[in-house]
Amino acid sequence: MGIAVKTRNSKLETRSWEIYKSLSPIWEERNKLRNFPEANIFAVHARSAGFPQHRGNIEFNQPYISDDLCFVFNGMIKGVKLGMQLEGKIGAQKIFSLIRQEQKDKSIDGTLRIVDKLILDNAKKILGMNIGLVKDNKFYVLCEYENNPAYFGIRFHQDNLLSLVCSEPVGSYDWKMMKKGEILVL
Repeated sequence: MGIAVKTRNSKLETRSWEIYKSLSPIWEERNKLRNFPEANIFAVHARSAGFPQHRGNIEFNQPYISDDLCFVFNGMIKGVKLGMQLEGKIGAQKIFSLIRQEQKDKSIDGTLRIVDKLILDNAKKILGMNIGLVKDNKFYVLCEYENNPAYFGIRFHQDNLLSLVCSEPVGSYDWKMMKKGEILVL
């Protein structure tokens, strides 16, 4: 489990991200949530490692933060060959590196379109490729999968007070499903 919290000094001024990471499941650490500062953005990533050799390594826990960009990934991509050097030991870290490289002079949603196309064109198989980014107090979400939208689909809710994005619906919000290949900005 990893949680990044973008705290605020006042209603208009934000501070940098504060990060908490743990190897324990979120349901075992509910009391930790009480200690989080008041914030206008929470990015929570709770999942298990996809490969046995990656389990128990907190370095691989997301969210990943670089400057004011927050990143989460969920999916399974096989056989990606891009022909460029990317930072990272695991796929999620390499995708974040690719996003940072592509994002230098582009909009975030434009960057997600480029990254989506690059990986779709250069992977043997994409079971799921869901990417979430937070920048400038906005959520940017890419939902990509081969099939099985019940598992790899992304749900979202937005009203005047709250924007939520998740793979499994929580609470009794009015959830909508993203379409395959859709990029959403909330």
